[in-house]
Amino acid sequence: MPFATTRATLSRQWALLRQLPSRSPGITSAELVWRLRDVGFNVSKRTVERDLNELSLIFPLERNDKSIPFGWHWSSTAVGELRGNFDLLTYLRGDALQPAQGEGVELVARISDTLARQLRETPLSTDMQLTAQEHGHRVRATVSDGWPLRWWLLSQGDGVVVEQPEGLREEIGKMLSNAAAQYQNP
Repeated sequence: MPFATTRATLSRQWALLRQLPSRSPGITSAELVWRLRDVGFNVSKRTVERDLNELSLIFPLERNDKSIPFGWHWSSTAVGELRGNFDLLTYLRGDALQPAQGEGVELVARISDTLARQLRETPLSTDMQLTAQEHGHRVRATVSDGWPLRWWLLSQGDGVVVEQPEGLREEIGKMLSNAAAQYQNP
């Protein structure tokens, strides 16, 4: 996926997350379409529904199934900093992906040349290593194993393929397969 398209999708999804209320009954997909249009994103209800389903794999979101139309909202267990005035880029460029003292996992992944250029400017960790391959690069870095890592990996689309740890590779692969399957069945 081209970088501009990925960035537009991320911007839209971030705007969508900011529109979600903190409790049930939540907000419907149709209402979210209008709110997104108000902030400059002209999307269909189906796009909003797909985004919400994908984001709920990463973020603590809940769908109120008690009545139709369904309402989406943040889970009661959601971290407070995810809502309100939260600057995603500052968060990701900060230490969000850095391991806490004595913690972390070694991430090994094949990445696109475009992503490699970005990571040279904004490394994942202080011990990050980039190695040129015949096609793309391999990145090796010690990072925190949590939702920010998964969110970042998924946001890279086909620009990253996790090699290690194996459990993370399987988890990301399953999420992407499930997401792709939803595009096969309209």
